[in-house]
Amino acid sequence: MIAPLILYLDVPFTTFRESHAREMGKTYPVPPPATVYGMLLSLVGETDVYRHCGVELAIAMLSSPKKSQILRQMRRFKNADFSHLENIIPCYQEILSNLKCLIWVRSDGEKIQPSLRERIQLAFDHPELVRRFGCLFLGESYQFD
Repeated sequence: MIAPLILYLDVPFTTFRESHAREMGKTYPVPPPATVYGMLLSLVGETDVYRHCGVELAIAMLSSPKKSQILRQMRRFKNADFSHLENIIPCYQEILSNLKCLIWVRSDGEKIQPSLRERIQLAFDHPELVRRFGCLFLGESYQFD
């Protein structure tokens, strides 16, 4: 058995939108495992969500993120003209700030090689070898200037 890889995450602002939330953008208080898995796949440049089936993840919260609400502009498509005022509505959304957690990644149950744990380690040791696109996000992360 190979020792698990432990990652430290520090996310200033994020939201994990609840699937059943409609008008009010509510957030889960902790990152859902599927969201963490997606972030790890993005980290290594993997687009196939089934490639690392069998990987085991554990999440330990190191902070109690503060929850606040923002008013943001959302788009609905009631009119075919994308910029039409009918498509723009204000919407409240919950935001978490100061999220800190540890993620354990263990790949003993994976059948594929290299394992996700090995690919994450490689991404940190040799980031120039990773072919990925976009920024790395956990949930819907925010960067305010």
